[in-house]
Amino acid sequence: MLVTDGRGPHLEEVLRALVAQDHPHLEVLVVAHGDGDPTARVHAVAPAARVHRAAGAAGRAEAANAVIGRVTGAEFYLFLHDDAAPDPGAVAALVAAADRSGADVVGPKLVRWDDHRRITQLGMGVDRVATILPYVEWGELDQGQHDGVREVFAVPGAFVLVRARRFEEVGGFDEAIHAERAGDLSLAWRARIAGATVVVTSAARVRHAEACTPGPAGARAARDRVRVLLTSDRW
Repeated sequence: MLVTDGRGPHLEEVLRALVAQDHPHLEVLVVAHGDGDPTARVHAVAPAARVHRAAGAAGRAEAANAVIGRVTGAEFYLFLHDDAAPDPGAVAALVAAADRSGADVVGPKLVRWDDHRRITQLGMGVDRVATILPYVEWGELDQGQHDGVREVFAVPGAFVLVRARRFEEVGGFDEAIHAERAGDLSLAWRARIAGATVVVTSAARVRHAEACTPGPAGARAARDRVRVLLTSDRW
């Protein structure tokens, strides 16, 4: 499922990268939130893709949760932003990592959009007060030092594979959380407490156009961290 507000400049390139994947059972559902309507842009590149417009000014989490009830029979859900373009074979590599490790949540190696030699994210840790701790330094030169499959606490939601039954079991993304990374952490944390394993695999590489590192935490970010702690404690 690709979530978009319909205005991003990378949408077509991301869709082309999805269409080029070699996984035999990949279906594309585009969910538009906000006021944008990307239907024409989507079908110009991916005519077989389904487009759903989320009602009103739905946030990204609410839009992503629209997959529940609209997709049936899927073993996995793949969630991605409209600025995250996978290399050929990336989706198949995520599924293979999930099958080999029994993981319910799998993330790729995220690299800079304009320089695939620079890693931006490869899994996340967390401290006791729900502060996210990246496992790699943003912009770190990729020399194969992180290659392989390894267990992590959470993965960024820019491009993430989640086992469908586990996603539905924990209620999907928390729609009350505003910060995307806090929402990604919340999903992984609740899944882990429910028995899931979370891994990353370097065999799946995804270019991500996110331009900067996380900024300083504000009041909203602090509230989101508190919510992550309180809601995760219930699982």
